[in-house]
Amino acid sequence: MTMNKELIDKLKLELQAEQKRLTGLLERTGKHLYRRDEPYSADFAEQAVEVENNQVVEALDAEGKTTLNEIKLALTRIDSGTYGDCTKCGSEIAAERLSAIPHVRLCIDCAKKQ
Repeated sequence: MTMNKELIDKLKLELQAEQKRLTGLLERTGKHLYRRDEPYSADFAEQAVEVENNQVVEALDAEGKTTLNEIKLALTRIDSGTYGDCTKCGSEIAAERLSAIPHVRLCIDCAKKQ
């Protein structure tokens, strides 16, 4: 990998900040989904809205868990010295791509093939 240490350090800080943000978000979505403090409304129309809201929160929760896992894997690759290498073909991921999506694990060519 020929990416400079300064860029890797910068991206590591971004990944750690996003990890912290997502962890907090997942704590809040978990509380909303799994430990409701209040029962559903007695009004049927309000119940429908509450169920729709739960569906949105469930989607956010699932997406957050997936992204958090990708961030953890990226931080592991930084620690192991393989960060910036495509996990499929081994070629270097463009610095611009990593700057845009620091937890990305595929080069643009491999990502296009998926």
